[in-house]
Amino acid sequence: MTDVNRPADPTGPGPTDPALLRLVDGMAMVLALIAGVALVLLAVNVLVDVTGRAAMNRPFPGTLEYTQNWWMPTLTLMAFAFTEWKQEHIKVTILLDTLPATMRRMVEGVFGLIATVLLLVLAYHAFNEAMDAAAFGKTTSSSPPVAVWPTMFMAPAGVLALALQTAATSFRYFSGRYPLPDTVHAEGEAV
Repeated sequence: MTDVNRPADPTGPGPTDPALLRLVDGMAMVLALIAGVALVLLAVNVLVDVTGRAAMNRPFPGTLEYTQNWWMPTLTLMAFAFTEWKQEHIKVTILLDTLPATMRRMVEGVFGLIATVLLLVLAYHAFNEAMDAAAFGKTTSSSPPVAVWPTMFMAPAGVLALALQTAATSFRYFSGRYPLPDTVHAEGEAV
């Protein structure tokens, strides 16, 4: 990937972010580490399942359910905020690239605030859904059943973290920290 709009290293040259932004960035890093642990657990789970199936004709019970309801949601949802922090989400910037720098920062900041509000609403509803699942003790219908309700809290946590990171990104656009000056590309250049 390229360094398009990648935030400056806080220890390197450039403006120092306020403490609240550093806290949000740190939270994104911790959640990305949790996503990394989920990836390793997913790989171990599948390895044990395949080895058990091939060597002893006994697959690991619940591999599909754990993969589908535990590892994949954790892996994806916990990484969203980190991806936003590093500005690695896919962006189509055809119209933005034609705007003057100040106007582009304002447009990206405003759209970031709109996204923040929408993400907060989504996090609220995901939290209510997770609470209902917890009260019910939601499990899969497989044998043996796998508890689903604990990982349903990954959705509101991941979406809330993404909302906070999107708000931080908006602040960076409004304050002139984004886009970074070394990320300007020539017309037609692939990023």
